[in-house]
Amino acid sequence: MSIFRNIITAIRGKASQAGEAIVDSQAMTILEQEIRDAENGLEKSKVALTKLKSEEIKLNKQYAEVTDDINDYSNKAKQALDKGDEALAMQVAERIADLQSQQTEVSSERSNLATQVDKILRIIKEREKQIRKNKVELQKAKTYEDLQKTQSSIAQALPTNDSSAKRVQRAMERVKQKQKDTENLMEAQEWMHDSNSENDLDTKLNAAGIGEAKPDASAILEKLKNESS
Repeated sequence: MSIFRNIITAIRGKASQAGEAIVDSQAMTILEQEIRDAENGLEKSKVALTKLKSEEIKLNKQYAEVTDDINDYSNKAKQALDKGDEALAMQVAERIADLQSQQTEVSSERSNLATQVDKILRIIKEREKQIRKNKVELQKAKTYEDLQKTQSSIAQALPTNDSSAKRVQRAMERVKQKQKDTENLMEAQEWMHDSNSENDLDTKLNAAGIGEAKPDASAILEKLKNESS
């Protein structure tokens, strides 16, 4: 019984090795397809996120409209009270209460939706960053594979006389230089990505009011009043 189990285990091991060999031989093809699948999924996520953002914008407008209505009816209630018509003012107050309930509901909906939109947007940005990295790694792998093939072809065709050997040596040096140029290009691409990330951070800091202060219109007006007095 023990021998039979060992035979089954050995067969499974060979099958696993064969599967791994297939995956290894098609590694770049598999990675290319995974990148395409990830990009397709990312595009669908962006479409869905755009719809959610549209709904958030709609709720923001509804909130603003309800707030304007509350302010408008509040002024009308004050006018009714100024005229001594407390009954009318009470009717307006009831309308304001309904609007405030609606305002609270819309505020809750837009707050929850805004949180979801921000969360999904962060996930999408992380996925985009990972896809960019995968593309860089894939390009490196392809370049190295091409270089290895070139080096192998040159090695197989190595001549015996000195003049031909020198030509081969120069060719090998050009191949090595191409490899260095490719690595330099990859570093430049990563530098550009990091630079864009820093710009995104500066934008967020400015939006949060952190950094260089903007001129305050109220302060300017107060200063002008003091100068004119």
